[in-house]
Amino acid sequence: MNNHAQPPILTTPASLWDGIRQLPGTLELWETEVIFRLKDFKESHLDLRIPLVGIEKVEEYLVFDLAKNGLRIQGKDGKYDMFVLEDVRGFKHALAKELTRLGSKG
Repeated sequence: MNNHAQPPILTTPASLWDGIRQLPGTLELWETEVIFRLKDFKESHLDLRIPLVGIEKVEEYLVFDLAKNGLRIQGKDGKYDMFVLEDVRGFKHALAKELTRLGSKG
């Protein structure tokens, strides 16, 4: 069940990355948060929600020192989550745009 009235700004297949394993799912950009939904747990409450107001830094990184298809989202509390996705730059750009929009509201 989705509590959002509008569809996400951007949705892309992605994997949550712990440095060794990738958990497949979908990364969604909403007006107020980034949500990672695990593919194998669609009917569960196991979604990762990152409020945009809590994001300090977003950066690309190399996965296995080969492909620059990693996205690292760091919170203001120092915690971070790493994702692997095909269109890293597109998602990063859309997220940066939303973060700028939020910043101009405050």
